[in-house]
Amino acid sequence: MKINRDHLVLTVEGELCAGTEAVARSLAKKLRIPCHTDEILEEAWRISGISRKLLKRYESKPVRSAFDLTASGEDEMHIPPARAFLLAQIAACRELAEQGPCVLVDHHSGAALADHQDHFRVFVQAERGRRLYEYALRRGFSLEKARRSFDREDRLHDVNFRRAFSKWGKASSYDMTVNTSTVPPEILAAHIIRYLETVTQERLIHRTDAKTQRLIKQADIVYLEAFHREKDAASPGNASSGSPEPPADNLIAFPSSKSN
Repeated sequence: MKINRDHLVLTVEGELCAGTEAVARSLAKKLRIPCHTDEILEEAWRISGISRKLLKRYESKPVRSAFDLTASGEDEMHIPPARAFLLAQIAACRELAEQGPCVLVDHHSGAALADHQDHFRVFVQAERGRRLYEYALRRGFSLEKARRSFDREDRLHDVNFRRAFSKWGKASSYDMTVNTSTVPPEILAAHIIRYLETVTQERLIHRTDAKTQRLIKQADIVYLEAFHREKDAASPGNASSGSPEPPADNLIAFPSSKSN
């Protein structure tokens, strides 16, 4: 099956400093479709009309503290800035998806397009040490200094996304999860696209009849076999020493295929 680029929207979400944007940009480049990350924020600023200075007060706090409605007068209620901006990001993702095929990065894009028919959802993970190293590079910190703040930011990142979407980060909520610890983003992007071309159209629109589930399972097996054959052939370590490969779920994971 060839990918229908006329309506395809991929959302790529991931752990803090796991290489989410790198995977997304590689996907967009290979598919020749736009990749939106900063554009989501710019559109959200426009929709919400919230000043950036005001929103900064909430950036270091869990979203739960801004989810409650607060009274601004005796009878008047308003949505706190962080909550309003979250809703604006969701609206921005939907507007960008309506403009045509694209790759959307984080900013609650997966939850925003949960009902989109041609939506393929990817989650990016990496080992903690890899993410800590990337965090130190981005901040210009030594590893020792990075350790003191990384865990706090990592927890805050996860809490804020899960408060908006409780199943964020759970493999069963995604069409594919990938791990950037051992495979470069460009190679992962190529395999994501190959998997997209392997599965049937029924997978993309989330049908759950028994026949479709059998086709999905067969496609998963064929894809995984091809993936490991290529990886074995390309690995110089395996050719010379015969060392075993890491488990498949350390590289790529798929949701289980069960009939409802």
